[in-house]
Amino acid sequence: MKENIQLVEEYFRDLRDIHQSGGGVKEESYYGSLEKLFNGIGKSLKPRVRCIIQLQNRGAGKPDGG
Repeated sequence: MKENIQLVEEYFRDLRDIHQSGGGVKEESYYGSLEKLFNGIGKSLKPRVRCIIQLQNRGAGKPDGG
């Protein structure tokens, strides 16, 4: 549980840093931080869960993560 809290805190720090840099774009700049958060939490789940932000188009367009 403590590790998950640290992951969330790190996620918000990452968001702040990206935003304050002024160099990010509205959505895609934050994907890496979100993927890191989801994968960190996913490691503690059984079965383990892995987030893939840029999924392959399987006929319905490119989804935002899965």
